[in-house]
Amino acid sequence: MRLSYIATKYKIILKTTPILQAQLTEFYSHIPMRAISVKFFNPFTGQWQTIQCYRGDRKVSMLGDWEGFGKLYDETEQSLIEL
Repeated sequence: MRLSYIATKYKIILKTTPILQAQLTEFYSHIPMRAISVKFFNPFTGQWQTIQCYRGDRKVSMLGDWEGFGKLYDETEQSLIEL
């Protein structure tokens, strides 16, 4: 077996603190389904870099649903993967 690299792609993971349902909806409403341009600090080069990304995996888990308080979700993650 041989390993041959075809390309190196960046994956950026957006992560929140525990949030309520309304905040969760707002968080995901700002991440479009189509390709987006993302500017991020590249720690390997020490420079700001802009890449085209698509929306990847999402991770959400509910902590609980309390009457009068609402649904509380644990840390939410959204992956942005370079095209």
